[in-house]
Amino acid sequence: MLVVNLTPHVVTVVDERSRVIRRWPGSTRPARVEAVRVPVGLEVAGVPLVAEERTRADLPEPQEGVWFIVSSVVVSAHPERRDLLVPSDLVRDGSGVVTACRSFVVSGALGRLGLRPRDAEAVP
Repeated sequence: MLVVNLTPHVVTVVDERSRVIRRWPGSTRPARVEAVRVPVGLEVAGVPLVAEERTRADLPEPQEGVWFIVSSVVVSAHPERRDLLVPSDLVRDGSGVVTACRSFVVSGALGRLGLRPRDAEAVP
């Protein structure tokens, strides 16, 4: 299986002992979703409200045997895709900066694996 990183960040996956399993360089052409915000003419507690609509990312076409690492925002803009991975179980340094992850969330995983939500194990 080929994994392509479509984020601007290096993606490092570590095991439970923080040993590097794999590292992918950041993309020079990351997948991005743009937000268009329009004032709605209302306020809540003096704060203006806006409506927001997000665009779709310019993703490569799905390819057999290829997975794409993207942000959760990109996945939410493409619910039909089953080939997208989002870094999960994030590892942070002492300043709170993400340095690695321990797993990926796979888009559409339950359907892809033939599972129903009640079959999945809850994660605390």
